[in-house]
Amino acid sequence: MLYIEPHAGVAPIIQVIASARHTVHLNAYLLDDRPILAALRAAHARGVQVEVIIEGKPYGLKPWKVQKEARAIAATGASVKYAPARFESSGRRWVFDHAKYVASGHEVEIGSANMSWAAFHKNREYLYVTKNPAVVKATNMVFNADWNNQRAGAYPHQVLVLSPGSGPKLLSAINQPGPIDVESEELGHAPAIMRALEAKGSQARVILPANINREDRRNVNTLKAHGVQVRLMPIRPIFCHAKMITGARFSFIGSENFTDISTSANRETGLLLGGRDNQILQAQFDRDWARSG
Repeated sequence: MLYIEPHAGVAPIIQVIASARHTVHLNAYLLDDRPILAALRAAHARGVQVEVIIEGKPYGLKPWKVQKEARAIAATGASVKYAPARFESSGRRWVFDHAKYVASGHEVEIGSANMSWAAFHKNREYLYVTKNPAVVKATNMVFNADWNNQRAGAYPHQVLVLSPGSGPKLLSAINQPGPIDVESEELGHAPAIMRALEAKGSQARVILPANINREDRRNVNTLKAHGVQVRLMPIRPIFCHAKMITGARFSFIGSENFTDISTSANRETGLLLGGRDNQILQAQFDRDWARSG
């Protein structure tokens, strides 16, 4: 089921944790939301094995704050690890474990929302909860691989929009026949994605937040020069943290920003959706388009 924030609140994630019978695997770029921490504590108390991976070096966050975050998670009874070193920034290489998902043995939530208060109260986010066995298996395979500092293998890439390596699936969403709509927090250095959007021309509509940086503003000007329709969404009352592409045939939602680092180096997770989910995403995009300038 598709959920849209900030309307849905934290309930979709709490639901997955609360219904877990044996395991909870949670991967988060940020995790400080108190209801989620309380749900993890309750799961541990009823005998569920709770394991959490967090990003060790979130952009702009002081090390002591990350350590405080890890202590708060450990206080729930959960086992906590930082992401594998290959997903951690070093020098000028800004690489992250940017995935946001929670999986039990029978259910998974995947989306763009960090496990933080702002995601569920202030941001435009898209989340999906499913009991699809293939998605459940693939997501748990990714978690177990990262938990043990191993590679995820081929199967998760077949089922998920998984980074590193998500570029081809994102491009397939952009290149599908007919008009497409895109919402993203970023549109940074991503030549292949830019070329695909430029080729769409006036058949593409793109929403970015109004506080984008200089590089993104240059990219916006380039897209407009190719006929792409671009609007900037005010950062209040709802901030565009979404990562979404929707078209006539199928849609993408997930944690991937539209940058080369996000698609080729980060740990990211997403899904391709179809059917009625397309209609829901397009309707929400139209509402956001109307409120953007």
